[in-house]
Amino acid sequence: MNSPRSLLVRSVGTIAALALILFSSLAAQAGTIVFGNLGTTGTTPLGSTTTDLGGGSAVDVNWLAQGFNTGTSSLLSLNTITLGLFGQDPGTKPLTISIFSSSGGLPDAALFTSATTSVGNTDKYTFTFAAATLQPSTEYFVVPNGGSWYWNTGSPAAPIGQNASGYSYTTTKESYSTSPTPAGAWEPGSSTRYSISVEAQAVPEPSTLVLAGVGLTTAVMIGGVRRRKQASRSAGGTANGA
Repeated sequence: MNSPRSLLVRSVGTIAALALILFSSLAAQAGTIVFGNLGTTGTTPLGSTTTDLGGGSAVDVNWLAQGFNTGTSSLLSLNTITLGLFGQDPGTKPLTISIFSSSGGLPDAALFTSATTSVGNTDKYTFTFAAATLQPSTEYFVVPNGGSWYWNTGSPAAPIGQNASGYSYTTTKESYSTSPTPAGAWEPGSSTRYSISVEAQAVPEPSTLVLAGVGLTTAVMIGGVRRRKQASRSAGGTANGA
């Protein structure tokens, strides 16, 4: 007959195992393409037209911002943004992109900045974000930071919401500012066809995260108890054999 202690350990172990499975599924949860003009999976080829940006001259477009609205979407945890870019060839140049807030339909302030990606010859380059949670029914702008680069066209002409996400295209803005970081005055963009693909997923519910955390903590505690018991048995066996 099983003792109450044995049943308790088994019950706690089962809860921990289930919570760990939940935690693993959260960690492995794949994002969804919610916005862009590179298709529902982000695999649409780039167009052949490029726009020279970031030359640093007062008569050149130095900064560009692609706007979108999250609408009623629940997919608000930003994972990655992919852009079709040319940095340099041979070699690469480091580049990040930022998510800007909107004020009066213009880029306002940087809210989230991606990890750095090395941009070389013409290709799709993916920029990763961490802890970037967007708000529903809110406009944002995607703004690359620094460097002289080309931004390739996508297809269709303007980006759109993808996979019934609820996202939508708002506007494209450009700036001739020679500031070392993105800045206005912002003007209407001369094109809307800049390639972009935004991937996001649902923000996990707090209760789900708590359950996963409790399960992980419990599993660690049980593992520690088992290791101590095994060490105690080994020590006792050694002492008896002496």
